Amino acid sequence: PVAFTDETDKTSYTLVATKVDKTCGNAVIGSTLVAALKAGKCTQVVRGSYVSGDNKIMGTIGVINLSTTNEAHYAGKDVGQNDFIAPLTSKTGVASKLGNGTGIVEAEFKGHYLILTWSEFVNGTNPTTTAEQNQLKQFSNDVVAETANIDLSQRMVTGAAPTPAASS
Repeated sequence: PVAFTDETDKTSYTLVATKVDKTCGNAVIGSTLVAALKAGKCTQVVRGSYVSGDNKIMGTIGVINLSTTNEAHYAGKDVGQNDFIAPLTSKTGVASKLGNGTGIVEAEFKGHYLILTWSEFVNGTNPTTTAEQNQLKQFSNDVVAETANIDLSQRMVTGAAPTPAASS
């Protein structure tokens, strides 16, 4: 969706960039992850970048289409300090600097889809405290819950992509 509000903490989020990569290695960083996506017969990566309503946190979510659930699970194990979704910058605004700071990376899989997130503070601050790390994790959790989780759940149940009205 172009925007959403997390109902639990009332934080709003705005989509600032999107991209579809058919060459999966172009959408990730790290040779181990690139190799895992190739082995898993990745067909595409859909990325979207969001900024929190208070302009304090920004990040990228990537949904990777692999051939099997096992391949998604195996590739997710490779995600870490050197292997993660490539932050997708916006042309203007705070997210034009996305990826310049130190971020938090997370991975989960849903069926044969691997969902990766990168989140960081807009001001580029390194998340050194547990509270700061938790803020970035909450951002990632909210973005996954309100975007990919809804659309992929519907796709898994119906076999079809959701209609635009259902995903916003």
